[in-house]
This record gives sequence, structure tokens and C-alpha cells, in this order.
Amino acid sequence: MGSVAVHTQGVAATRSGQGRRVRRVVTGLLVAGVATAALAWSAAAQAQGKPKAGGTLIVGQYQEPTVYDPNRQYSWETYRVDKHIYESLLAEDLSKPYKEGPPPLVPALAEQWEVSADARTFTFKLRQGVKFHDGTDFDAEAVRFNVRRFTDPAFEFYDARAAATMKPVYGKLEALKVLDAHTVQYVFREPFIDFPRLLPQGNYVSGIFSPAALKKYGQDGLALHPTGTGPFKFVERVHGEKTVLARNDAWWGGKAPLERVIFRPIPDEATRLSALRSGEIDILTRVPADAADALEQAGYTVHDSTTAGQLFLGWNFRNPFIAKRAVREAVAAAIDREGLARSIFKGRAQASYNILNIGSTGYDPAQKDVAYDPARARQLLKDAGYAEGEVQFTIITDVANQPSIEWIQRDLGKVGIKVNVISQEWLTYSSKLANLAPDTGLFTMEWGFVTPYWLKIAYDGYVVTRGGGEKLVDPALGPAIAKAAAQTDERAAIAAWKEANAIALRDVAFLPLVTFRLHFASARNVQGFNVPAQNFYDLSKVWLQP
Repeated sequence: MGSVAVHTQGVAATRSGQGRRVRRVVTGLLVAGVATAALAWSAAAQAQGKPKAGGTLIVGQYQEPTVYDPNRQYSWETYRVDKHIYESLLAEDLSKPYKEGPPPLVPALAEQWEVSADARTFTFKLRQGVKFHDGTDFDAEAVRFNVRRFTDPAFEFYDARAAATMKPVYGKLEALKVLDAHTVQYVFREPFIDFPRLLPQGNYVSGIFSPAALKKYGQDGLALHPTGTGPFKFVERVHGEKTVLARNDAWWGGKAPLERVIFRPIPDEATRLSALRSGEIDILTRVPADAADALEQAGYTVHDSTTAGQLFLGWNFRNPFIAKRAVREAVAAAIDREGLARSIFKGRAQASYNILNIGSTGYDPAQKDVAYDPARARQLLKDAGYAEGEVQFTIITDVANQPSIEWIQRDLGKVGIKVNVISQEWLTYSSKLANLAPDTGLFTMEWGFVTPYWLKIAYDGYVVTRGGGEKLVDPALGPAIAKAAAQTDERAAIAAWKEANAIALRDVAFLPLVTFRLHFASARNVQGFNVPAQNFYDLSKVWLQP
């Protein structure tokens, strides 16, 4: 079988007889990619002064993280913590400025990797000499243990909860083979060209944990004692107060400058902002739009960047009103997304009309769903036989997005749709998403990927499992998504994803709202902090200027 060698810039296809030569070149490209990233960081560090070792960085989070288990966790604020504890086989170069687009893939726990020509077989050569935080060895058997946990029901340490979470990525895994102590091979039943890119993503992330830790602490205990290979070790978590990480001096990537990192969940926006201004925190997550200018004038760095995520509304297709396409289109037409971005976000967000978010390789600004047209919204409802005020439902949201939902409540009221808003703290809110009440029509989410495979995840998770599927949306959508996911060529895949997305947009299968441009602010003494075109960041090169 010919092979495809994957490098930091994408996928290079080779045929039989050429594979060995190209593999050598690609290995060089991988090393060059890592060296380039290191040099880029070194140059930036020199421009800012020599990095100073030591100190504690405090990050103010806008949500309480969920669980520090790489196979069970969800939410960006969780992954922003545990990506510094756990590592995947591959990483993304998060030192790249957001304007350079999706960060390239780089080696992490795997030094190099190859992809077969049919995009079904992925072979990873593992980094040698790596230790977990508990001192045990990282090797091919550790990878197999991790994968069996969520793919093999016969495995002693199989976890159904982890399996359900990881299914979108590993549901079609045929085999995980250990070729030797430092080589593993994943074989899928169908082509899966996006697999390498999905390895370091925030949800369904394949962070590798210590098998010894899971055996010692149990399935639920792993989240309380997270044990990975990353640049920082877990110290403690006090729910509602803080998570403390300490530098891993034995990290294969070299010692991080920071001695400790503390993540503090501060859901209240005003309190979080005050904490930055008073020096209680060094990095502020989710900058209040109306405070950005004042922070900049006061000398703080406000990191203006477009991430790979967006705020969108998910439909509850089991709601009798939402099940009607005319109602979904009317809702979309009634919401002034440009006004939302301009008013609630003070122009520091961009209206979204496409579930394939800005920052995705599949994003096409020409693809849009429904234009703002309240008159058309009224007419759609009238044509569907609904009287003024007859259409009514609840929108549930987390506290952080309550202002946006109140804006939407007002817009929908203008066209005769009655909306009740229920706002809850994140952990309470997210725990109720699995079983929505029948009167719930919509719910808020913040998500998105750098790969258009996100469309499949969104379709499976926010259409099919929410009562949609072929009966309530265009039956051509599912097959179109399957066709896109099965492509073996990147260009052909992107074209196929756009075709599938056109069906989703036409059928109003999703309701995107805005893409954030403004998410982080840092104190004057924080050096080396970069916000890439991704939903998370890397603190392993950040340092504090005395």
C-alpha cells in the first residue's frame, strides 16, 4: 500500500516506491517545523527581554471547568486547563498569530506520523523517554490502554461515559495496533482524513493519561487526580475557587518559565474585570466589550483575535414549533445579528450566518443562512397558520450569554414570538442539555473547530440527537456529510463539506449568532501570551516580567 506522509502544512500523497524517500523529507519538515516554532518564540522573547523563570500566573476564567478527564471533559474553559496537564500525540503550534489562520499541526507525544493513501491507517512513531507525572513510562502500551478505555467493552477498564464522549472521533475505529514499544497504528473502517487534526482539539481530545493513575484512582477519580505528561502538573482543585498547577521540571519540551499557574473561575463579569484591575489575576478571559478601550488606555494588552469558535443557538427539534422549518426560518430572519454584534459586543464580534465558523478551513463568507428580515419572519409565521403570540417557547442559556439571549428575546417578540429565558450558572446549565424539557425551543452553545469536520459533529450532536434527522431536515444532509467525511483528498473534502453545508444552511439546521473577536486581556507584566486562531492557548512559554 502506498502511503501519505502528514507534515505541519497538510497532507502530502505518495505512491508505492516513493514513500520511503518522502517520509525522510517529511521527518525533516517536522523537525524544521518544531525548530521554526521555537525560533519564532525565541525571537519574540528576545524582543520582550530574556524570559524570567519563576512566578505564579493567575488566569480569571468566566466559567467553572467541568472535569479534568480527557475522555469526559467538555467546555473550552476546562480544556484551557487540562491541555497543560495532558498531551495528545499531535499538537497545534499555538505560537502562530491568529491572522496566519488555523495553527499548523506539530509533533507532540508522537515525533512523526504517516497516513495511508486511503486515509484509513495512521501510524505514529512515539517520542521516547517521556514520563507521566507519576513517574511511569509513556509508551505504546499506554496509548493502547487509553484507547481501549473508550473503544473496547471487553476491557477491564472500559468506561461507557468516556465511550459516549469519544464516539464522534473513534466510533469507526477498526483496530489500534501496537507495532513495537514506540509505534502505534490506528485503522479506521472508512477514510478519516481529519483524524490527525482532531487529536488536539478541545472536545473529544485524545489527551493521554497515566494508566497507573486510572488503576489507582478509578474512573471517577482520574478527574480528581489528573495525571498526564504535559508542561504542568496538577496540584489541587477547590471547586468554585481555583485549580492550581505546578511546573513539570521533567517535561520533554523543556522547563516552562512559570513556576505555577492558578485558574480562578469568576463567572460575574464585573468581578472578573475588577480582579484584573486590582492585580488579583493576570489574564482576563472574555473581556467585557465595553471595557476593552479603557483597559487598553490603562496599559493592559487586549488580544484582539478571531478564534475558531462562535456563539450559536441549538434547536430542540422535539419542540412542536421548532420541528417546523417555517418557524426555524422565521426565528432566524427575526434576529438582528449585526445589531447583536454591534450593540451587545460593541462591534468586537462579527455576525455569523454559517455554522462552519470563521477560522475553519471550510469557511466561505459567501455561504450564509437567513438574512435579517422581520417582515418576512412575520409572513412565514402567518403562512404557516400561526396567530400573533401563538408560537412560544423557552430559551435556556448560561449566565455569560444572558445579555445576548435577552436581545434575541426582544427581537423575537417584535415578530410575535413569545420567549421565556432561563439563565443558569454553567455547570448547572450544561448538566441539563442532555434532556431538554419539551417547552425548550433553543439553547446556547459556544463551539467550533478549525476543521470542517465540525459540521458532522454539529449535525450528529445538535440535529440528530435533538430529535432532528431525516424527518425534520433535508434527508440529503446526512449522506452529504458522510460523503464529505469520507474524502481522501483535502481539496475534495473541503468542496464536499461546502456542498453539505449549503444543504444545512438552506434548511436552517443551525442558528449561528456571532464570532468573537475579543476574548482575552493580560496585565503589563505578562510576556509571551499569544491568542491564535483557536479556542485555547499555550502557557508553557509565558513568563512574568518582574
